[in-house]
Amino acid sequence: MRELIKNTLDAQEAERERICLEVHDGVTQTLASAFQYLQTLESTSLEGTPDRQLLLRARALVRQAIQESKEVINSLQPAVLKDLGLVATLRQEMRQLESESKWKVDFKADSIRLPQDVETGLYRIVSEAIANVRKHAGTDHLSVRLEKKEDHISIEIRDWGKGFDPQAWAIIYGKRGTGLFSMRKRAELLQGNCTIESSPGQGTTVRVEIPAQGWERK
Repeated sequence: MRELIKNTLDAQEAERERICLEVHDGVTQTLASAFQYLQTLESTSLEGTPDRQLLLRARALVRQAIQESKEVINSLQPAVLKDLGLVATLRQEMRQLESESKWKVDFKADSIRLPQDVETGLYRIVSEAIANVRKHAGTDHLSVRLEKKEDHISIEIRDWGKGFDPQAWAIIYGKRGTGLFSMRKRAELLQGNCTIESSPGQGTTVRVEIPAQGWERK
C-alpha cells in the first residue's frame, strides 16, 4: 500500500510537470504572440476611432490571461522550490498571500535544505493546509512555523478561524475529505506523521513531523 501511494503521488508530480510544460509552451506562447499582434495593430491604426478602446480592452485581457497562465504554472510547479528550496518558496508565498489577501501571516523558519522530493512533499502538505484555511476557516490570521530540532523537522500551520470537529467531519466526508488524507499520506511517505487539531470556534492547527536523520542536505 505504501508503494502504491508513493507511485500515485509521484505520478501526480509528473502530471503537474507535464501540464506546466504544455501551458508554458502552448497557451502562454500563443497568448504572447496575440499580445504582440495587438500591440502592432495599436501602433499602426485606429487612432482616434471608437474601435481603439475595444483594441485596448482586448490587449488588457490578453495581458491578464498571460499573467494568469504564469500563476497556474507557478502554483503547479514553483520554480523557486527547485532552485532556492522550501524555506525561500514558503517565505515568498506568505508575503504574496499577505499582499493579495491582506491577511496577517506570521512566518518563521529555520534555515534548512532538504532533498528535492522531501521538500516537494512538505510543500504540498503546507499548500493543502493553507488552501483549506482559505476555503473553510473564515479567518485573516495565519501562522506558519518550520523548525529543525535535534531528531526531527517540524512544520506547524495554525489559523484562528471557525475550526471544526475532526471526528464529525470524518463521518460526513470520509477519511479523504478536504485533502486531510493526502497530507497524512505524504507525511507517512516521509517516515513522519501529520496531525490535525481543531474544535468549533477555536481554529485549526496542522502539525507535521519527519525525522531529521538522513534528510538534511550538506
